[in-house]
Amino acid sequence: MSAIASAAADAFIKRLPPDVIFFLVHGADEGLAHERVKAIVAAALGGEADPLRLVRFEGDALAREPGALADEAYAIAMFGGRRAIWIDAQARDLLPALEPLFARPPEDCVVVVKAGALKKGTALRSAFEKLANGVAIECYGDEERSLTSLIESEARAAGLAIAPDARQYLTALLGADRQTTRGEIMKLMLYARDKGRIEVEDVEAIVADAAPSGLDDLVDCALTGDIGGIEAAASRFFREGGDADLLMSRAVWRALLVHRLRLEMEQGKPFDMAAQAVYVRLPSASRAALARQVERWSSATLAGALPALRAASARVRAEPKLSDALAMRALWALAQRARRPAP
Repeated sequence: MSAIASAAADAFIKRLPPDVIFFLVHGADEGLAHERVKAIVAAALGGEADPLRLVRFEGDALAREPGALADEAYAIAMFGGRRAIWIDAQARDLLPALEPLFARPPEDCVVVVKAGALKKGTALRSAFEKLANGVAIECYGDEERSLTSLIESEARAAGLAIAPDARQYLTALLGADRQTTRGEIMKLMLYARDKGRIEVEDVEAIVADAAPSGLDDLVDCALTGDIGGIEAAASRFFREGGDADLLMSRAVWRALLVHRLRLEMEQGKPFDMAAQAVYVRLPSASRAALARQVERWSSATLAGALPALRAASARVRAEPKLSDALAMRALWALAQRARRPAP
């Protein structure tokens, strides 16, 4: 069918064409990709949360057994109705599993694939863009207009007003990852729920300074390969009551931002133009630190490091008793990767 740009994706999903059954949702903003896959699945199933009509696959599993996808796609729902298959690609080659379905599309079943950032011309992306009954949907960080709309709609839903300068300040702090953005907005709404109106000082208290002061230093050290600096920054961070889950969330968010910047720079843009393209708005000191991190990585190297970083973040949440140690191990591994020359 076509490729859908990130800015047009939400409107497209609200009015899904009935003849489209194959969806590729891809991009650097993993939180936004996850949100859009959920919306597509919900629309395909008519808003019904019936677990018997939804099947999920991991890319690793399909790489080992590609025929399992066809078995599920051509199966008939036990109690009837449309079915959906949600696949997390995990950077795996899924075409051997998908091509039989492209050749003989299943009936009453949609297939939704979530993938990371895919350059134009990538085999998987091209395959979906060429399908008459398929579409590839981009997911990149929220632009200022869509971010402003999201903030205002969430404030209205919470019964709150937001001052124009507070909205502008909040917009400047968010946008690289939809999941992180929603989390920060939710915290802000909870904080201000008894005030009736959100002011700049509320944003400063909850979003701009939500973490202990050593957090950004610690993430900076990891992404620039400063192993010695990690030790000092970690000691400060945890001594001040730092939370390992928040630390890992920030590390994933920053790595995604660096990855997006590298993709822009590898198309020939200097850092300042790349930062403008992805709506980076930071104080000069933070911007300089980010530039140093970007110089340490290539998009391919960082794309290879992100799955392990995300997995570590999930494990930190799942094992709170070991969270500090797990977070430190993940940051050491990231720093070791950053010390290798970019290819």
